[in-house]
Amino acid sequence: MNVTIDCAAIRSREELHRTFAKALSFPSCYGCNLDALHDQLTSLSGTIRLENWETAEANLGKYGFSAKKAIAHAALENEQLLVIF
Repeated sequence: MNVTIDCAAIRSREELHRTFAKALSFPSCYGCNLDALHDQLTSLSGTIRLENWETAEANLGKYGFSAKKAIAHAALENEQLLVIF
């Protein structure tokens, strides 16, 4: 899987999770929180490019920083996943 996600329009937690769930085909039972995001990312393989991540992170404030940590940690745990911010 090779996916590019444009994060420029992400302005809320809900938008973050909705955007990732749609782009990465998460199951309908996806929990829409950072733990669930981490869990889903550790089960994927391929490359995820997060374009305009800086914009999303700025829009989300502390939650954006926490999201970046969760995403990066998932990529560290999962050798089959490369995330490019």
